[in-house]
Amino acid sequence: MSPAERLRLRSRDLLRRLRPHPELLVVRLKGDLDAGAAKDTSRVLRAALREEPKVLEVDMSRVAHLSPDGALPLFLAARGARGQGTRFRVTHAEAQVRAMMRQMGLERYLSREDPAG
Repeated sequence: MSPAERLRLRSRDLLRRLRPHPELLVVRLKGDLDAGAAKDTSRVLRAALREEPKVLEVDMSRVAHLSPDGALPLFLAARGARGQGTRFRVTHAEAQVRAMMRQMGLERYLSREDPAG
């Protein structure tokens, strides 16, 4: 399998997007978000922002691990969302993911509905 094919498969496995409401765009990430996944994650979040939703929700329920390199696309997406007037929020983050987001200064984007951890 070529590197390009592996990247496509990983991209497909990395997330699925749902649009349950016209104003809300949900991006579901899964697996380990680390340096290896950062490029794919960034590409998907940029594509979601190009749709200009009123709210971009990133569902992290299936993310097992978040590294500092993996958090960078979230930071950039949050900044891009703010710049275009889109509300950005992260939901269903596990304890390790919440801790890394706090460490990276992304805590304000964690949904209030999630447990405080």
